[in-house]
Amino acid sequence: MANNCIEKVIKSFFYYYGGFIARHPYPFLVLPLLLTGALGAGMMFLAEENDIENLYTPENGQAKTDRNTVETLFAEHGDNDTLVSHLSRLPREGSVTIRQKDGQNILTQAAMEDIFNLHEQIMNITIQHDKQEYKFTDLCIKWDGVCNENPILAVYDYNSSNVPLISLKFPLYTPAGKTVSYFLGGGLGRVTFKSGSQDEVLSADVIMLSYFLRFKDSTEDQRSALWEEKFLEVMEAFTSSVVSVTREVSTSIETELDNASSGVVKDFAVTFTILIAFSVCSCVMMDWVRSKPLLANFGVVSAGLAVLSTFGLMSYVGIPYINVVGSSPFLILGIGLDDMFIMLAAWRQTDTRWPVEKRMRHAFSEAAMSITITSITDALAFGIGAITFFRSVRIFCMYTGIAVIFDYAYQITFFGACMVLTGQREAANRHCMSCIKVKPKSESKSTAYTVFCAGGSSQQASDRDEGDTNDHALMLFFKNYYGPFITHWWMVILTVVLFLAYLGGAIYGCIHVREGLNLRNLARDSSYVAAHLEAENTYFTEYGPPIALVFTEPRDFWNPLIQDFMEETLTKIEASEYTFGKDQNLTVSWLRDYLNFLDSIHLSNPTRSQFMDVLRNTFLQIPAFRRYALDIAFSDDNQTILASRFFVASKDLDSEDRKRYMMTDLRRIAEEAELPAIVYHPLFIFYDQYLQILPNTFQNIGIAVGAMLIVAVLMIPHPVCSLLVTLSIASIVTGVIGLMTLWQVNLDSIAMTNIIICIGFSVDYSAHVSYAYTSADTSSRRESVIRALYSLGMPIVQGSVSTILGVLVLIFTDSYIFRTFFKTMFLVISLGALHGLLFIPVGLFLTVPSKTRKKASCKRRNRPDCPATDRPRESQTRRTVTGPLYLGNRHPTRYQRGSDPFSISKKMNSFQPSLANDRHQSRPYQESCLGLEKA
Repeated sequence: MANNCIEKVIKSFFYYYGGFIARHPYPFLVLPLLLTGALGAGMMFLAEENDIENLYTPENGQAKTDRNTVETLFAEHGDNDTLVSHLSRLPREGSVTIRQKDGQNILTQAAMEDIFNLHEQIMNITIQHDKQEYKFTDLCIKWDGVCNENPILAVYDYNSSNVPLISLKFPLYTPAGKTVSYFLGGGLGRVTFKSGSQDEVLSADVIMLSYFLRFKDSTEDQRSALWEEKFLEVMEAFTSSVVSVTREVSTSIETELDNASSGVVKDFAVTFTILIAFSVCSCVMMDWVRSKPLLANFGVVSAGLAVLSTFGLMSYVGIPYINVVGSSPFLILGIGLDDMFIMLAAWRQTDTRWPVEKRMRHAFSEAAMSITITSITDALAFGIGAITFFRSVRIFCMYTGIAVIFDYAYQITFFGACMVLTGQREAANRHCMSCIKVKPKSESKSTAYTVFCAGGSSQQASDRDEGDTNDHALMLFFKNYYGPFITHWWMVILTVVLFLAYLGGAIYGCIHVREGLNLRNLARDSSYVAAHLEAENTYFTEYGPPIALVFTEPRDFWNPLIQDFMEETLTKIEASEYTFGKDQNLTVSWLRDYLNFLDSIHLSNPTRSQFMDVLRNTFLQIPAFRRYALDIAFSDDNQTILASRFFVASKDLDSEDRKRYMMTDLRRIAEEAELPAIVYHPLFIFYDQYLQILPNTFQNIGIAVGAMLIVAVLMIPHPVCSLLVTLSIASIVTGVIGLMTLWQVNLDSIAMTNIIICIGFSVDYSAHVSYAYTSADTSSRRESVIRALYSLGMPIVQGSVSTILGVLVLIFTDSYIFRTFFKTMFLVISLGALHGLLFIPVGLFLTVPSKTRKKASCKRRNRPDCPATDRPRESQTRRTVTGPLYLGNRHPTRYQRGSDPFSISKKMNSFQPSLANDRHQSRPYQESCLGLEKA
């Protein structure tokens, strides 16, 4: 049963609204311009944000809670007087990777001489702040008053002549006569060992040097930022005939996001030009009165006004601009042009002899309903996307959702007023460019005049009867060829098979989806940091970050049972496939060393006071064990251990999946421990996205699809059509995710924003076609499909092509973010058009019945509520000649709804003499017919 009460209200509202805007176009033209100017002024307050952690990691991630716990428990030393491995946050730093230019062993005297020279230049970098000079040693993170060193340089004692004299052990090297070991796993990449040895180094491909800076307060952070800038300059200027260098600082990726955003401004200007050219070309016909190049320009301008208003409003309310928002204008232009083409298609289907006001009434009542549905669904999709835990996604959805609302408002005001003025020009038979009155083609006597000037309506009845049509060639293609073709039964069967094949491929891609954002993808391809991150991912994945196992509650650590519980948990973590075992001697455990120390002094069963006194006053005072003070949190009276932590080395984190599995596996072990414990590393903040991205995406998709179903049921007057639209959304989303995976795109926070776009866009074409199908007054399913495609095939093609053209320029950028946006938009528009032009029409043909039975009943009973085409010919004739009800009135008639305007035109022309003799009707008829033609 049709559920069209909301449809009737909306269509009735826009019917009268269209008439109102036709009578008063100029306020609707000027007020949007003034509003845009007022809001656009807010652009001067536009603030940018590029903080990677705040934008691209989940706000509810467990790692952020764990970090607060760690910082609370171990706040005594802070982040300035500590070991780098014990930092709770990623520090400011500068790092370099160094390779031989010929790709050979980097551990040669010549190469190391250049490396030491490079190190010397870095140590001599000087910055000025508050009228004082600072070097690295003034800004570095220190432990025991000494900067954290690069182990490989310390092993050679900063002297290249020692290179051939020292035989390195990897990954731990203990110099002769010393108790301190150097961990080389983070500094040497792709190491090969001497024959017959498992730890004696023969060669290495890469060396990485890192320089860590203080960042605790704002003053130190400013100084460190200045040092980082100088560091990049020095590294860029460094030259060597032996080695090549890559570089990075802690803010490199954020800087890259800034640079990528600035490049989009140029791309947007190119896109704006392309879309204007396409819109003009698609609105030009071989008729210089009916062509609408200027109106097409105003359609693009209308979308541009929406973008400017949105950015200004967001600036006023303090919502920052972020990198991914740079793709929003491309999207809004596509949405705006899609709406424009729908409104122009509705205008073309109005009777050309009607006054402008009447044409606006009917065009708005049909088109505004369609764009209302899609605008509501688009805004809902972005509104639902704004509830995500990823701040970048939320900000993007806020910008784009508001822009959709502005675009809708400007389409029905500013662009509507432009339609009125264009209609008045056509009614006066004026040229589309010069606005000079011209003759129709039938009255032209010059070939040049016919080609470049002629157009519009002929005043001769015979001319109007024959060939005087408002249809675009593409509309006739869908009506006469494409629609009949896809409704043949053999084509219907082929379409069903094609849909099943498509769905199978999409599901296959979804099964193999890859999750998570690789930080490398935030940098431009041509960036210096891209080469550095690629080197890190290639050469330094065998030895991952040290993971802290933290016991978070006070316990009797002197009790052997508590010690056993802690050792059991630590051993389980060491036994994980993602960490190095106990035999590798890479675990940092104060308790193990302390128990060995107690055995060495023959104190095997100490009391509580003995345990604590020896720990604080003897063990932690020994230089080799002094660093363990960082791992123990004592109570104020020094008699209780409040918390304790140990460090286990991770391994082989060469993929996003390995990072996620490592974190979840270690968290599981900590949760199952006998004592309350957590595992933590600052990188877990970023790894949490791997756990959140898929549930957040499914949550948004589920809520959005449910909301779309409700909107479709309320707005589209047939429940089966509403269900088909909803299934179409699910199908398109599945296809986008699956094909996106096959196109080498990960499911990350960037792709997540695009999938939200996909939800909104996937409704558009399906809803347009479904609504047109249910609104068509035809006698069979086949005719309803053809009528829907005739009405909307052309705007769907125009909208899809314009949207793809709008984002096409992004495929040529060197930014992963914008290339991903193009890929996703290309998929959603292509699949949306495929569903709207093929799958949905065939689905409607198979499932939604026509109104044949109702029409047959009308014919038998001659009911007055029947469409005019279904009443007996005598009734049609009488109804047709009832002038005031048909011409120039302000109320829709049963005849006009669903009727073929061509058959109406012919009937009206056949009664011209009688109308001309009726003095009450002659003037309205002349006004409505003089110079009017379908545009």
